[in-house]
Amino acid sequence: MVTNSDFNFTNNKTVTLELPFSEHIEELRQRIFHTFWIILLLTFIAFLDVKLLVKILELPVSNVKFFQTSPGEYFISTVKISFYTGLLFGSPFAIGQIILFLLPGLTKKE
Repeated sequence: MVTNSDFNFTNNKTVTLELPFSEHIEELRQRIFHTFWIILLLTFIAFLDVKLLVKILELPVSNVKFFQTSPGEYFISTVKISFYTGLLFGSPFAIGQIILFLLPGLTKKE
C-alpha cells in the first residue's frame, strides 16, 4: 500500500532519456503546431467580439474614431486587432511550450 509518506522527493533517481534528432524535430513540430492552433483559436475568439476591443482602443483618445479611407480598411484593421489580441493572450502558452521543449536538455545548474 502506497501512502503519501512513502514518497521521497529529495532522493529521486534521474533517468536519462536520449532521443534521436528526428524525435526532437517531431516534438518541436508538435509544440509549434499546438501553439499555432491556440493563437488561431484566440484570434478567432477576439474577432467575434472585436467591437469591444475597438472601443477599448478608442478610450484613451477622446473624439477620435476609427475611419476608413479605402474599401475594406476597417475589416483589415479588425483582423489585425484580433490577431494581435490572440498573439498577446497566446504568448504565455507559447513561452510555456518553449520552456517545456528546452527544459529537458538543461542541467540543474543551468
